[in-house]
Amino acid sequence: MKLFPDPETKKRFMKTGLPVILGVAWAPIIWLLVLATLGPMLYALTASWPATHALVMGVVMLASFFFLRLFMRIGDKFYDSGHK
Repeated sequence: MKLFPDPETKKRFMKTGLPVILGVAWAPIIWLLVLATLGPMLYALTASWPATHALVMGVVMLASFFFLRLFMRIGDKFYDSGHK
């Protein structure tokens, strides 16, 4: 069974769907990294783990957004370079 019926469908998925999957897949890694590095400092400032996690969630969403844009830009360059 083929996942993509034709090369154009595959190319369209790689340009739009794959960067979104990569952005979502990187979110837990970013979460752990930010929590490990900024968590103790944020907890000292807020004295509340729920508040600390809320701040970390904002940072993770922002970083995931920027990674998503980066992956889309790389995908556009990679898949558009063959058609020039």
